[in-house]
Amino acid sequence: MNRFYILIFLIFFLSGCTAITGHGELLNSFEKTVEKSSCDYSFVEKRVEKKDDIILWASQGGILSRDCFDYKKSNYMFDQAENIYKSDVDLQSNFSKTRSKTSSILINKNINEYTGNEYEKIMLNTYKGLNSMALNDFEDARVEFNRALDRQRRAKEYFQKDIIKAQNRSKEDKNYQKAQNKQTQKAIYDNYEDIFSGFEEYSDFVNPYATYISSLFFLLDKDFSKSRDLLKESLAMQPTNKQIKKDFELLDELMGYSKNDKNYAWIIYENGQSMVKKEISMSIPLFLFTNDLYYTTLALPTLYERDSSYEYIQVENQKSVIIANMDSVIKAEFKKRFPQIALEATLNSIVKTYLQYELNQQSPIGGFLGAFYQGLTNKADIRSWTTLPKNFQSLRVELNHEPIIIKDDKNRVISTLLVDNNTHVLIYIKSSSRGNVKVHKIIKGRR
Repeated sequence: MNRFYILIFLIFFLSGCTAITGHGELLNSFEKTVEKSSCDYSFVEKRVEKKDDIILWASQGGILSRDCFDYKKSNYMFDQAENIYKSDVDLQSNFSKTRSKTSSILINKNINEYTGNEYEKIMLNTYKGLNSMALNDFEDARVEFNRALDRQRRAKEYFQKDIIKAQNRSKEDKNYQKAQNKQTQKAIYDNYEDIFSGFEEYSDFVNPYATYISSLFFLLDKDFSKSRDLLKESLAMQPTNKQIKKDFELLDELMGYSKNDKNYAWIIYENGQSMVKKEISMSIPLFLFTNDLYYTTLALPTLYERDSSYEYIQVENQKSVIIANMDSVIKAEFKKRFPQIALEATLNSIVKTYLQYELNQQSPIGGFLGAFYQGLTNKADIRSWTTLPKNFQSLRVELNHEPIIIKDDKNRVISTLLVDNNTHVLIYIKSSSRGNVKVHKIIKGRR
């Protein structure tokens, strides 16, 4: 019985309540703040101040601040997340890593600090670049877009290193072979057949939006050569994308291959809400004590699709074109990470099932307590950056000294804008749901 009491101690004194409740309540509370278009930052500031999942909550706070047009505060929040990416995630002490591993096995992954995904790192620097552009700080913007592109180039390398480390740790577990049982793993993967098929997969960890919006920054910064190179990469990823093809052709003109002294407005549209995680429970077979099957319940994260806002926006009968599907980016990385997620959850379940069995051998009360403990801590980690859009879209119009009238997919006016006709401009529209439209500061290109 002593072992059980030690585990109870770990739950309440080492992990805190999120080991039992998960993070769903906190995420739901934040979503309500976002839905209200509230600029009350106290929720995320408290989380960051308490050093509670700084990467997660600083990223969420960065978007909240950006939605409130407070670009300096947004970059400050994003900086808090990036500082952790640069330090704690990569440079944890051996003691911290050991404690994290032990706690995860005995409780669940919710006890660990949130470490983010590769696509989140890329989007963090991308948004910092956009914020700096809105602040008319093109030098800082250049740094951030270059960082985003560099992160994208290195994402596969970092991911492979992380997975290899995690796999090596898992192989050290004496229950590794039991967790890898084909029948056990098939029971898990049968629940994910629909999620892992039928979606557009981009190259490893590439987010076409990061490449495309970086190309527009360099165009506005009059670095036409770099802009063209990036658009060439974008076109290689999506050779049939009409908007990217038009922009690539324009770059040829701007670089002098044919004369073009016109100015244009690019309108970027963030549509809807990206996929988020939710928990599902399933019964899986385990071979633990004899050759007979033993069934246990496993909690795992899955992806949940959320709604679009307007299918597209339009100006002068030109419709916006999808540049990148953020849902596909999220799904692709989740698919790559899932084998390790499933393995670690199975190992966790095996340890708790053994504990329940041993306690039951001692007394019926012990068995009850073991079952209670297993049920109490059978929680999936559903944390993710939830304020990203479903997809990114773009359209381009020539400036002609007339107001730019932006309409939704029902031909209703959602914004009328007067812009400077003497230079290229970038207009940023975000709509997470119908009727909720935010028009960001119009960004002028260099003259």
